[in-house]
Amino acid sequence: MKRCIYILFVLLFLASCSKTDAGYDALEKGLIGILEKKDYEYIMKNINEAAKEGNEDVYGLAYTYLAENGSMFFNKYMKKSKGIAEYYQALLLQQTNGDELQILDLLESSAKQGNIKAYYMIGNIYENKLQFTKAQEYLKKGRDAGEIYSLYSYEYNKKLMKFYKRIEELNQKLNDGTITIEEKKELGTLVLEKVSNPEKAYDILKDFLSENYSPALYAKAKLLENDDKEEEAVQIYNQIFTQNKYYLAAFELASRLVKDQKNYNLALKILDDTNSDEVLILGYKGFIYENLKDFSKAEEFYQKAADKDDIDAMNYLGRLYETQKEMKKAKNIYNKAYMLGSISAGYKLAYILEDEEKEKNPVDNNDNEPAKRNKEAKKILERLANSGDDYSMVDLSLYYPENDRMVRILNLEAAAKLNTTAFYNLGVYYYNKKNKDKAKFYFKVAKENGYDIGDVFSAYIAE
Repeated sequence: MKRCIYILFVLLFLASCSKTDAGYDALEKGLIGILEKKDYEYIMKNINEAAKEGNEDVYGLAYTYLAENGSMFFNKYMKKSKGIAEYYQALLLQQTNGDELQILDLLESSAKQGNIKAYYMIGNIYENKLQFTKAQEYLKKGRDAGEIYSLYSYEYNKKLMKFYKRIEELNQKLNDGTITIEEKKELGTLVLEKVSNPEKAYDILKDFLSENYSPALYAKAKLLENDDKEEEAVQIYNQIFTQNKYYLAAFELASRLVKDQKNYNLALKILDDTNSDEVLILGYKGFIYENLKDFSKAEEFYQKAADKDDIDAMNYLGRLYETQKEMKKAKNIYNKAYMLGSISAGYKLAYILEDEEKEKNPVDNNDNEPAKRNKEAKKILERLANSGDDYSMVDLSLYYPENDRMVRILNLEAAAKLNTTAFYNLGVYYYNKKNKDKAKFYFKVAKENGYDIGDVFSAYIAE
């Protein structure tokens, strides 16, 4: 299956690796001020205080609160925040189409100060410029430093470098004006199929629309789809599939048959007609067979895609094994995907490890004992939390006694990312600490944001 990383979502992940109490009181005041819609001066006073005390999580909160008005704040803490202010200023410039050289300079500075998240962002910029060799240099630095998003992208790119080298060669010819017609077709097709960038592919291939060149038509259809012109896009997908069974068009049609009509058999026929062994097709066949309850066939096709190191297929295969209660197989495939940089696989692996721990050593109902204990699972969640995953922060807090300061810190980190479970957990934390005002506040916020706090705490906040 195609890589599916939501870049903005990933770039917003920036978590502190050090877990001291520094600045969390001020961060919490700022967070509560934002949630209660207090005045700007009060909120910024506490955000600034948290930053001055060395709190690293406050920059993400400031980015969310200040949005495009955050430059003054981030500039104030450059060279004073281990590169985090530079990182967010670069992200802000990127979101407002700022100067690319300035963005790269900020990220280079951020990385040199120890913020390893910057390597992924630099690599992503070079990927978008079709400079994959350069991108891999930075992603390797991030991977070697333990940054999981860099690991994911580096491993993903590594298996495609033969194609990426060809893209670099042809793109240079395009820029030099020496590319032939056939080479231009090849370049656009590679950008479409191997980079999954229909916008850039369309710019290269639009001259070939008149000859009904399938990749050019597909790129056009994707742009129409992005402009909410679904009907026009589907007409083109049908045209392309009819003329040469192009696998990307087949996937679009099959996915709509599954989503809109639950017509799994016709979707399978369309995919079979392509005779394609692309991981996108193999993995989706597995998904269809799983929905048809043909688990043997589902496993077969998921495995074919997984054998090509497709991480999405590995995660689907792991889920399939879980539903079939084949936990050893699930554990093994999740571990493989996690080692290739999959956060979701790491999360699921941690759950399996913890379930195994509970079977061996049941947890006592003791307030002084953490709810979860498996050391290997905890280590995985620590890595994911340090990569910025807020759900892992919430789960990691369960590895500490309920009154431990780390429960507060980890859930404040996640709450700063507006995680509703973290709001609930903070309510429980302060309830246990006998802090009625804060407990009620967080329970109310959790409930207002759709979290089911239960009858007991609903009655508690109504008192």
